Amino acid sequence: MSQMEQGMETIIKTFHQHAGKEGNPDTLSKKEFKQLVNKDMPNSLKKVKKDERAMNHMMEDLDRNKDGEVDFDEFVALLAKVLITKHEAIHKNESSRGYGRGPSYGPSLREGGHSNCHSK
Repeated sequence: MSQMEQGMETIIKTFHQHAGKEGNPDTLSKKEFKQLVNKDMPNSLKKVKKDERAMNHMMEDLDRNKDGEVDFDEFVALLAKVLITKHEAIHKNESSRGYGRGPSYGPSLREGGHSNCHSK
């Protein structure tokens, strides 16, 4: 199994470890969501985890079907936002050190198939 596949499996297992603590084993209650963020995403959401109101607001934003819980599809939306933020930070750090963006490694998934990950 590749590193990426192992990482994805870890994310799924982590979600279910928290979702299985109370109520529906396929969704995160507000309490379970907070525990997951605090325990397993402590550096990714530093500002949010310290602010109860921000944490509640984030959960409400993720809860697209407004059932008061976050299912896996809704949770993946949070992961996508975190990954995009981290990706942008890496590029910013590389630019500030004078490294710029490295070579392209194939076509982009964006429309038009641009090879630079920030091309539009």
